[in-house]
Amino acid sequence: MAEIKVEKKKSIWPWILLIAGLLAALYYFVIREDDAVLVDDMDDTEYVEEVEAAQEATVAAMLSETAITEINEYKTYISNEEKMGIDHVYSNAALERLIDATRAVTNALDVDINADLDQAQAYATSITKDPYEVDHANKIKDAGQIIAAALKKVQNQKFPDLSKSCTQLQNTVMAIDPQVETLNQKDAVKSFFDQAGDILTNMINQ
Repeated sequence: MAEIKVEKKKSIWPWILLIAGLLAALYYFVIREDDAVLVDDMDDTEYVEEVEAAQEATVAAMLSETAITEINEYKTYISNEEKMGIDHVYSNAALERLIDATRAVTNALDVDINADLDQAQAYATSITKDPYEVDHANKIKDAGQIIAAALKKVQNQKFPDLSKSCTQLQNTVMAIDPQVETLNQKDAVKSFFDQAGDILTNMINQ
Protein backbone atom coordinates (compact mmCIF):
# COMPACT_ATOMS: atom_id res chain seq x y z
CA MET A 1 0.00 0.00 0.00
CA ALA A 2 1.46 3.33 -1.04
CA GLU A 3 2.22 5.86 1.71
CA ILE A 4 0.18 9.03 1.50
CA LYS A 5 2.23 12.12 2.28
CA VAL A 6 0.41 14.78 4.25
CA GLU A 7 1.83 18.23 3.56
CA LYS A 8 1.83 20.45 6.68
CA LYS A 9 0.12 23.83 6.36
CA LYS A 10 2.56 26.68 6.48
CA SER A 11 2.06 28.98 9.47
CA ILE A 12 0.69 32.48 8.72
CA TRP A 13 2.18 33.99 11.86
CA PRO A 14 5.41 35.10 10.17
CA TRP A 15 3.29 37.10 7.72
CA ILE A 16 1.26 38.63 10.50
CA LEU A 17 4.42 39.62 12.36
CA LEU A 18 5.90 41.06 9.17
CA ILE A 19 2.82 43.17 8.48
CA ALA A 20 2.73 44.35 12.10
CA GLY A 21 6.37 45.35 11.84
CA LEU A 22 5.73 47.32 8.66
CA LEU A 23 2.81 49.12 10.27
CA ALA A 24 4.93 49.96 13.29
CA ALA A 25 7.66 51.34 11.04
CA LEU A 26 5.08 53.36 9.12
CA TYR A 27 3.76 54.86 12.36
CA TYR A 28 7.21 55.73 13.59
CA PHE A 29 8.46 57.39 10.41
CA VAL A 30 5.26 59.08 9.24
CA ILE A 31 2.77 59.68 12.05
CA ARG A 32 5.36 60.31 14.76
CA GLU A 33 7.16 62.70 12.42
CA ASP A 34 3.95 64.72 11.95
CA ASP A 35 3.51 64.84 15.73
CA ALA A 36 7.06 66.05 16.14
CA VAL A 37 6.50 68.86 13.62
CA LEU A 38 3.34 69.90 15.46
CA VAL A 39 5.19 69.97 18.77
CA ASP A 40 8.00 71.97 17.19
CA ASP A 41 5.49 74.50 15.84
CA MET A 42 3.92 74.83 19.29
CA ASP A 43 7.35 75.24 20.85
CA ASP A 44 8.21 77.97 18.32
CA THR A 45 4.99 79.86 19.06
CA GLU A 46 5.55 79.66 22.80
CA TYR A 47 9.15 80.75 22.33
CA VAL A 48 8.12 83.83 20.32
CA GLU A 49 5.53 84.75 22.95
CA GLU A 50 8.10 84.37 25.71
CA VAL A 51 10.60 86.53 23.82
CA GLU A 52 8.01 89.26 23.24
CA ALA A 53 7.01 89.21 26.90
CA ALA A 54 10.65 89.40 27.94
CA GLN A 55 11.24 92.38 25.62
CA GLU A 56 8.26 94.26 27.08
CA ALA A 57 9.46 93.52 30.59
CA THR A 58 12.92 94.79 29.65
CA VAL A 59 11.46 98.04 28.28
CA ALA A 60 9.47 98.59 31.47
CA ALA A 61 12.56 97.84 33.54
CA MET A 62 14.44 100.56 31.66
CA LEU A 63 12.16 103.21 33.15
CA SER A 64 14.20 105.05 35.73
CA GLU A 65 13.18 105.64 39.31
CA THR A 66 12.86 109.30 38.37
CA ALA A 67 10.31 108.44 35.67
CA ILE A 68 8.31 106.24 38.02
CA THR A 69 8.35 108.93 40.71
CA GLU A 70 7.23 111.62 38.25
CA ILE A 71 4.37 109.41 37.01
CA ASN A 72 3.20 108.63 40.53
CA GLU A 73 3.32 112.30 41.54
CA TYR A 74 1.29 113.25 38.49
CA LYS A 75 -1.30 110.54 39.18
CA THR A 76 -1.58 111.67 42.80
CA TYR A 77 -2.08 115.30 41.81
CA ILE A 78 -4.82 114.74 39.23
CA SER A 79 -6.67 112.36 41.57
CA ASN A 80 -7.65 115.34 43.76
CA GLU A 81 -10.89 116.50 42.16
CA GLU A 82 -11.17 119.58 44.40
CA LYS A 83 -8.21 121.21 42.69
CA MET A 84 -10.24 121.57 39.53
CA GLY A 85 -12.04 124.52 41.16
CA ILE A 86 -9.27 127.07 40.55
CA ASP A 87 -9.01 126.08 36.94
CA HIS A 88 -5.92 127.82 35.61
CA VAL A 89 -3.86 126.79 38.64
CA TYR A 90 -4.96 123.16 38.41
CA SER A 91 -4.48 122.95 34.65
CA ASN A 92 -1.05 124.55 34.81
CA ALA A 93 0.17 122.24 37.59
CA ALA A 94 -1.34 119.14 35.96
CA LEU A 95 0.26 119.96 32.61
CA GLU A 96 3.65 120.65 34.17
CA ARG A 97 3.59 117.37 36.09
CA LEU A 98 2.45 115.50 32.99
CA ILE A 99 5.22 117.08 30.93
CA ASP A 100 7.80 116.16 33.59
CA ALA A 101 6.56 112.57 33.67
CA THR A 102 6.52 112.30 29.87
CA ARG A 103 9.99 113.81 29.60
CA ALA A 104 11.36 111.39 32.21
CA VAL A 105 9.90 108.43 30.30
CA THR A 106 11.29 109.58 26.95
CA ASN A 107 14.72 110.19 28.46
CA ALA A 108 14.77 106.77 30.12
CA LEU A 109 13.76 105.04 26.88
CA ASP A 110 15.98 107.23 24.68
CA VAL A 111 13.15 108.68 22.59
CA ASP A 112 14.01 112.19 21.44
CA ILE A 113 11.06 114.60 21.76
CA ASN A 114 12.46 117.12 24.26
CA ALA A 115 12.14 120.11 21.90
CA ASP A 116 8.42 119.41 21.50
CA LEU A 117 7.92 119.16 25.25
CA ASP A 118 9.69 122.51 25.70
CA GLN A 119 6.95 124.07 23.57
CA ALA A 120 4.29 122.30 25.64
CA GLN A 121 5.95 123.69 28.76
CA ALA A 122 5.70 127.21 27.32
CA TYR A 123 1.96 126.75 26.78
CA ALA A 124 1.52 125.44 30.33
CA THR A 125 3.42 128.38 31.82
CA SER A 126 1.42 130.95 29.87
CA ILE A 127 -1.82 129.72 31.43
CA THR A 128 -0.96 131.33 34.78
CA LYS A 129 0.25 134.68 33.43
CA ASP A 130 -3.22 136.14 33.25
CA PRO A 131 -5.99 134.24 35.06
CA TYR A 132 -8.62 136.34 33.28
CA GLU A 133 -7.54 135.38 29.77
CA VAL A 134 -10.18 133.41 27.91
CA ASP A 135 -7.84 131.33 25.74
CA HIS A 136 -6.78 128.85 28.44
CA ALA A 137 -8.59 126.00 26.68
CA ASN A 138 -6.71 126.76 23.48
CA LYS A 139 -3.35 126.59 25.27
CA ILE A 140 -4.33 123.42 27.12
CA LYS A 141 -5.31 121.85 23.83
CA ASP A 142 -2.06 122.92 22.14
CA ALA A 143 0.02 121.52 25.01
CA GLY A 144 -2.14 118.39 25.10
CA GLN A 145 -1.62 117.70 21.41
CA ILE A 146 2.16 117.89 21.85
CA ILE A 147 2.07 115.58 24.89
CA ALA A 148 -0.25 113.11 23.16
CA ALA A 149 2.02 113.04 20.10
CA ALA A 150 5.06 112.47 22.33
CA LEU A 151 3.38 109.55 24.10
CA LYS A 152 2.31 108.16 20.72
CA LYS A 153 5.92 108.27 19.55
CA VAL A 154 7.08 106.40 22.66
CA GLN A 155 4.28 103.89 22.16
CA ASN A 156 5.20 103.29 18.50
CA GLN A 157 8.80 102.54 19.40
CA LYS A 158 8.43 100.70 22.70
CA PHE A 159 4.85 99.72 23.56
CA PRO A 160 2.89 98.31 20.58
CA ASP A 161 0.08 97.07 22.84
CA LEU A 162 -0.80 100.64 23.84
CA SER A 163 -1.60 101.83 20.32
CA LYS A 164 -5.36 102.00 20.86
CA SER A 165 -5.00 103.92 24.15
CA CYS A 166 -2.69 106.51 22.60
CA THR A 167 -4.99 107.02 19.63
CA GLN A 168 -7.89 107.51 22.01
CA LEU A 169 -5.85 110.07 23.95
CA GLN A 170 -5.24 112.05 20.77
CA ASN A 171 -8.98 112.00 20.02
CA THR A 172 -9.74 113.18 23.55
CA VAL A 173 -7.42 116.17 23.13
CA MET A 174 -9.08 117.04 19.84
CA ALA A 175 -12.44 117.10 21.63
CA ILE A 176 -11.32 120.06 23.78
CA ASP A 177 -13.00 123.13 22.29
CA PRO A 178 -10.63 126.15 22.19
CA GLN A 179 -13.64 128.48 21.92
CA VAL A 180 -15.15 127.32 25.22
CA GLU A 181 -13.86 128.40 28.63
CA THR A 182 -12.02 125.62 30.41
CA LEU A 183 -14.31 125.79 33.43
CA ASN A 184 -17.21 124.96 31.11
CA GLN A 185 -15.52 121.82 29.77
CA LYS A 186 -13.80 120.48 32.85
CA ASP A 187 -14.85 116.92 32.05
CA ALA A 188 -13.09 116.99 28.68
CA VAL A 189 -9.88 118.38 30.20
CA LYS A 190 -10.00 115.96 33.13
CA SER A 191 -10.57 113.05 30.74
CA PHE A 192 -7.37 114.00 28.91
CA PHE A 193 -5.38 114.14 32.15
CA ASP A 194 -6.79 110.80 33.34
CA GLN A 195 -6.13 108.98 30.06
CA ALA A 196 -2.56 110.28 29.88
CA GLY A 197 -2.00 109.07 33.44
CA ASP A 198 -3.37 105.63 32.58
CA ILE A 199 -1.02 105.33 29.58
CA LEU A 200 2.01 106.28 31.67
CA THR A 201 0.97 103.81 34.37
CA ASN A 202 0.60 101.06 31.78
CA MET A 203 4.09 101.82 30.52
CA ILE A 204 5.40 101.14 34.03
CA ASN A 205 3.40 97.91 34.36
CA GLN A 206 4.14 96.42 30.92
